[in-house]
Amino acid sequence: MSTPAVPAKKTAMIKRILVRCPATAKLTPTGLTIDEDLFADTPLKNHKLTCPHCQQVHAWTKKDVVLAR
Repeated sequence: MSTPAVPAKKTAMIKRILVRCPATAKLTPTGLTIDEDLFADTPLKNHKLTCPHCQQVHAWTKKDVVLAR
């Protein structure tokens, strides 16, 4: 009789939440992180950040996000 295979534990892929500066097109870190697998189902409200590239305040939503390591 064989022993059933134990599924390997999946490691959470924690990603940094970045947004692109509309003035310079450079990616800007938001200071937030999220598990990549949970991103699609996680509601993110509107946020604002002061951009280090152009010094302007940018409002961003989930559709503006780029996930990075």
